[in-house]
Formats: sequence, C-alpha cells, structure tokens
Amino acid sequence: MADNVVDTPEAQGQTAPSPEQELATQMAISLNGGIVPEAIAQAQAAAQTVVETTPADPFGIFKEKFGYETPDAAIAEIERLRAFEAAPPPQPYKFENAESEALAKAINAGNISEIHSILDQRLKIDSLTEGEMTPEKAADVVKLGMQLKYKDLSPKEIDHKFNKTYAFPAKPVQTSDEEPEEYQARVANWQAVVDEKQMDLMIDAKLAKPELQTAKTKLVFPEISQSVDEEYVQWKKAIEDNAKQAEQTALAYKTFTPKTIETKINFNDEANKIAFEFQYEPDAKGFAESQEMAADVTKFWKQFINPDGNPNREKFLKAVHFMSHQDEIILSAINQGKNAAIKASLPDNTQGGLVRQLPQTQEPNELDKMMRESLKGYGGF
Repeated sequence: MADNVVDTPEAQGQTAPSPEQELATQMAISLNGGIVPEAIAQAQAAAQTVVETTPADPFGIFKEKFGYETPDAAIAEIERLRAFEAAPPPQPYKFENAESEALAKAINAGNISEIHSILDQRLKIDSLTEGEMTPEKAADVVKLGMQLKYKDLSPKEIDHKFNKTYAFPAKPVQTSDEEPEEYQARVANWQAVVDEKQMDLMIDAKLAKPELQTAKTKLVFPEISQSVDEEYVQWKKAIEDNAKQAEQTALAYKTFTPKTIETKINFNDEANKIAFEFQYEPDAKGFAESQEMAADVTKFWKQFINPDGNPNREKFLKAVHFMSHQDEIILSAINQGKNAAIKASLPDNTQGGLVRQLPQTQEPNELDKMMRESLKGYGGF
C-alpha cells in the first residue's frame, strides 16, 4: 500500500533546494562560524538602517525648530524662562469696569481730596433717594439739592435759605385771659401753616429726587491727563529696557574668564639689577564674586554701605583711587618690598659692630625667593 504523503503548510508552495544549493549553503555556514548567511544579510541591513536614521547633528533639530544658533544660546534661553517661571513679573490688574479703573488712576495721581468729596456726595445721594420719602429725609434731600445747585453757597447759607422757606412757626401758647375756643382756633391756624410747609417740603423733596440721581451720574472721578499716561508708559518701558539690558549684561560677563582680567606689570630696577614681570590672575572664587557684582551694580554699591545704612565714603574713595592708579600702587608695593629685602641683608652698625639685620621669620613668598636669587651678590640672605 502506498504511503500517504501530507504536505505541511510550511512545505506548501516551497521548492526543495537542489543538492548543489544545499552544499553551497552548508559551506557558507561553515565559513561564517555557523551563522546562516540570511542572518548576516539581515543584520547588515538593520545596521545600515540605523546608520541612515541617526542624525548627523544632534543640535540640528533645536536649531531648525526653535531657531537657536548655538547650544549656549539655547541654554541661556532655558535659564531665562525658568527664572521667569520661578518669579514671573506681576500682571496688570484687570478692573471690573471703567469707573473702577478711573478711581484707581485718580488715587494714583494723588487727587485724594477730590475723590473723597465725590464719594461722600454719592453716598449721601444713595442714602437719601432709596426707599420711601419721610419728613426727616425730605429736609436732607432738599438741602443736598441746594448744595448741588448752588455750589457757591456755604453750608451755613444753605441752612439759612432752607429755614426761610420751610421753617415752621412756633406753636402758639394760650394766654391767661384767652378763651379755650380762641386758643384752639389759633392752634388750628398754626397747624394749617405747618401742614402746608410740610407738604411743600415733601413735594420739593420728591421733585428733587430725580435731580439728585441725575447729579450722581455727573459725579465722575477726575480724568488723568494724557501726559500722566505717557509718563507711565515711558516709566514702564524704561523698566522693561533695564531688565533686558541687565539680562544682556549678565550673559556678557559670563563669557569672561579669570584670564580676561589678568594683570601684568614690568618691574625694572636697573640700579640693583632687578627686572621681572609681575603677574596676577584671580582665583575662581574671587573672580566669581567680582563677576556677580559687575553683572548687578546694586550688589557692587552695597559694598560701600555701612551696617547703619550710611554710605562708607572712605572705602569708596579708596576703591576709586586704586582703580585709577592700579599700576602705580602695585609698582610701589614691589619697590617697597624690594627695599625692605635689601635693607634686611645689610649689616647693622647701631649695636657697635657689623650685625646683620634679621629678616622676618615668616615663610618667604615667591617674590621674596626671586629677589633673594637676584641679590645673592649683595651680601646674601
């Protein structure tokens, strides 16, 4: 019976390699240390892909997307943004309405007395025009209406004018020989006059109420002149310019190194055959402190303020003088040190004999060593 052959899915659609191909494959595997040639080709293709996708300039994407020319420019921008985020500048206050803004500007301009008068009149108008009109409120309404209408009248004159128009006559007093009927008649006449004046006052108060409300709308805060606004804009612009300039200054000083402010001075003493070049370069700590003060002048000026807040003019004068005569002072110091070293090497005859002056017991510095080497022919050290 013939064997049944079942093709697997892997075998279907594939052609078996010839003996020559199989032999070539086995030889390639042997020559490559047991690695299948197809695996080598795949690894080479993957490596080529990695090489091709690796960017040649890692900073190129930042330059293209954000416009940074150099990594230093990107770092400076990031530091500035972080500083801004840590302490953002105060945002301008947003007022609820134009009237609130006008009040704030008027206060800022110093119109306090005028503002107080306007607010006082507004509060009076609100308290007198709201709610039901009463005889007690009516008098105040009429008086306030007079004040707004007759601005030249004083409060005393307003009271005088009000009393002439609305003052009630005194209630009659019954005499001893007066009959009750006669007295009641006089009281009735008096009450009629009082009622009439009170009625006039209430009517005039109600008529004055709309006028007060209209007057309230005209009580506006003083407008700030355009010149004041322009001064504020210029002041604000100056603040922004100063901040920008301070930032640029700080970045400029960061580019300096201790070598930038190195001091070199030639010293030449022909009489004593001493000649050398004085050199001074600040250490990292001292240079960083000077760099910080140069970038922020407020820190520099603080060096000349005493603990009590008064200026230290003597210290400032010394700083100015040293800055203006730096070379002269350094040369003088070198010359004095040289003279002291020579003097210490000479005999001292004040003790009755040739006694050599003893040098200082402190450890000699580099300048002393150089001088001693140069002056060995003058008595030695």
